[in-house]
Amino acid sequence: MIQTSSSSRGESRNRRDAVLRTALGPLVTFLEDDEVVEILLNSDGGVWIERVGVGMSRSSAAISPDEALRMLRVVATEMNVELSDRNPSLAGKLPIWGARVQAAIPPVVEAPVFALRKPAKVIFGLQHYVDRMILTTDEAQALRDAVRTRQNILIGGGTGSGKTTFANALLQEIAATQDRVYLVEDNPELQCPAQNKVQILVQPPAYGWSRAIIDAMRFRPDRIVVGEVRDGAALDMLKAWNTGHPGGICTVHANDTTAMLDRLCQLVEEVVPTAPRALIAQTINVCVHIQRNPSHPAGRSLTGIQRVIGVSAHGRWLLQPLVSAGTSDLERARHA
Repeated sequence: MIQTSSSSRGESRNRRDAVLRTALGPLVTFLEDDEVVEILLNSDGGVWIERVGVGMSRSSAAISPDEALRMLRVVATEMNVELSDRNPSLAGKLPIWGARVQAAIPPVVEAPVFALRKPAKVIFGLQHYVDRMILTTDEAQALRDAVRTRQNILIGGGTGSGKTTFANALLQEIAATQDRVYLVEDNPELQCPAQNKVQILVQPPAYGWSRAIIDAMRFRPDRIVVGEVRDGAALDMLKAWNTGHPGGICTVHANDTTAMLDRLCQLVEEVVPTAPRALIAQTINVCVHIQRNPSHPAGRSLTGIQRVIGVSAHGRWLLQPLVSAGTSDLERARHA
């Protein structure tokens, strides 16, 4: 009887997967291409894709408004949420592929639009960034040393700048330390090859970022990695890193290295009146800022890779380059 029930559930799941694949039609090829990390539909029906290390381009695929609406309604049904003119926004995770979905339909947009963000399948190490002239050899080695000496690294940038991809490169270095790693994220994008690890997916409001970070202490981690800090849980992360769990990594949305630290202050001030700038300066050791750069061969470039020295009496962040400028031919080539 149990076997029959299990078999029935499996058949039901297979039928639902088949319906979803049929509904997504022209997108399936992109969803199953490991080098494609983002798929976007604009209101004109054009489908844009981003490939790892290549950048964004318009594909040959086109989806009509009616096709897109049918597609999104099937996705909403799979997520067990309503998508209608009363609830025209859709956010969640796409079954089968685990892609993050953000979509909207009329009346808030002219025609259905969506953005599908896939978990990275192709993982690049720091040497890849050196080969693509995003990092110099000295910078890559300095980051390896920072990981080895258990410094806390903050990675910043805009949406789609490659923060998570860069974090995954550092996670490869962390895996080599044999430390026990505790990862917190809301969508499974972090790829850590460490043998001894715990991966936690937050699901607000049932299980939020703050609770997940606090719970980390009971899992005996050596390092705590936070996929992206977005709210007052930033304070819990800082406390955890500063009380016996150094060597963490976190990403944050910001425009440069100074703004990354300012952004942490803003997040902390969601739960306390005044951000402890001295604690932030003491806890964050290295800031790396990455951005989209169409003029760079790799489509990405670093705008800053700096060590946090402290905070001045006037509250200004004291930063210095992690590696002195002009220390290698690659450094000169990058600024040519």
